[in-house]
Amino acid sequence: MTLIAQIDESACLGHGDCVHVAPNVFILEGDVAEQVAPGSDEALRNAARACPAGAIIILDADTHAEVDP
Repeated sequence: MTLIAQIDESACLGHGDCVHVAPNVFILEGDVAEQVAPGSDEALRNAARACPAGAIIILDADTHAEVDP
């Protein structure tokens, strides 16, 4: 399965934990995280798990169904 991440900008509180866990995939742009590169399924799941606000939603790339990180 290939995964994609979606950031809920209204939920993101800018903690930056996703950047710490996956620095090649996410950056902190002001107070909101932004995905700047595709990441491995593992990197995306780890970033979603690390987000204290639950702002990173993991989706199946084919079906766009939400996947539990």
